[in-house]
Amino acid sequence: MLVAVVIALVLALVLLAFVLALILVLGQVLMLALVLALGLVLVPVLVLALAALVIIIAFVLVLLAD
Repeated sequence: MLVAVVIALVLALVLLAFVLALILVLGQVLMLALVLALGLVLVPVLVLALAALVIIIAFVLVLLAD
């Protein structure tokens, strides 16, 4: 009887550890996906912002040259 209880407890602990590890791994994957998604969104925005900045600077230089 006692052995069965110990085995059940050990199995429960192992299962808990497995679930926690799974959650951690999935969390890492989700964070990575989030970072990649943010990167995919941010890179074009940054490129557009840089392009706008360059155009504005060129415009100002042209105005100053006049």
